[in-house]
Formats: sequence, structure tokens, C-alpha cells
Amino acid sequence: MPNLTIINNLDEAIHVAFFIVAPAHWKNNLQPGERWTRDMPTLPLVFQARWVERQDDDGRVRRSREFCPEDSWKMGATIGTACAMGTASVVIGAVSVPTGWGRIGRRLAGPLMTAANAGGAKYAAAASDDTKLFDTLVWVPWVEHKEYSVRMVDGERCGLWDVKENREV
Repeated sequence: MPNLTIINNLDEAIHVAFFIVAPAHWKNNLQPGERWTRDMPTLPLVFQARWVERQDDDGRVRRSREFCPEDSWKMGATIGTACAMGTASVVIGAVSVPTGWGRIGRRLAGPLMTAANAGGAKYAAAASDDTKLFDTLVWVPWVEHKEYSVRMVDGERCGLWDVKENREV
């Protein structure tokens, strides 16, 4: 497997993760100037960076959640269950009508789709954290080692920078 290096070029510590449905590879508390190298599967992955600690206008310090196995498993189970329920709803609906079981099929399919939508909403809520600096899609190459820098882009927002290609991802 090829590897990727993430460099924190911000003035603050960050939590970073690569997602395959849920966080699969992560590093918490990546310090300014620190590098993190990880072997990755050759897949399109979502990269996310979160701030570690911020101070509100009233002086209150807020800390963000670290990435952890428990949250990843919950997130994966939530979307996996929602997908299974949605698929079951569609299959039951599609099969029940031509077989003459339409009335029963509707009674089963409706609640399954409702549960699937609720699971999708729960997954979306977990994925949209207020501590998120940004997320972006990253393609992991077959053999080439890639270096990415988390940095300020255009002086006003955080982004992921491809070091070799000298461009934003």
C-alpha cells in the first residue's frame, strides 16, 4: 500500500482523519509543524481536519472530540443499518406489488424506509461536527508517496494542499 504524509502547517493543533464511510485512519493532536505518515488503501477517501481547542468570545475554552474507534464503529453501523433498511424497503415494495402482496408490502416497506431516513439523518449529524475545519476528497495513488499540507488558503480558510503539485486539493 502507498503511504501519505499529512503536515500541519497551521498555528494550532488539529485532529485529522481519513474516512471510508467512517473514520478509518486518524491522528489526534497533530501539532504545528508535525508530520504524520500512514499506509493507505488505494481508494478515494474523505479527509477531515478538526480544531482541537478554541476560545469563545466570552473566554470559555472549548475542546473538540478526538477521533476514536468507538465513534467510528457507531458511525459505520448507523449508515450500514440505514442502507440495509432502505434496500429492504425498496425490494419489499418492488416484489410485493406484482406478487399480489402489495397491501402487506406497503405496511412493511414504509416503516423500513422511515427508519432508513432516520439513520441517514443520524449519520449526517455525526459527520457534520461544529469543530470541523474542512473536509475534502483525496485519491490515494497506487504507488506514489504523497505529501499534503493542512494550511491557510487565500489567507482566510483552511484547506488541504498537495505539496508536490503545489495546489489545493
